[in-house]
Amino acid sequence: MKREDVLASVGEQLISIRTGTGLSLERAAALAGMLPERLAEAEGGEFALAEDELQRLAEAYDVAVTAFFGGRVTPVSYLFGA
Repeated sequence: MKREDVLASVGEQLISIRTGTGLSLERAAALAGMLPERLAEAEGGEFALAEDELQRLAEAYDVAVTAFFGGRVTPVSYLFGA
């Protein structure tokens, strides 16, 4: 899978999970300690979040980090490019 496809897929999962929790983008970003613009760009598939950012979002959403990757282990291409 191309990195762009992985980024887009993760972005869709980030949106789906966040909206499923009922959190606004601004509130989710605040809970995860990041700027709303950064979260919006990640949700748009523009770039990969760092592992610590993913962990903080997972905690805010009360899910495992793997939920952002369809239940799979974090793809290397997401973290480091391909």
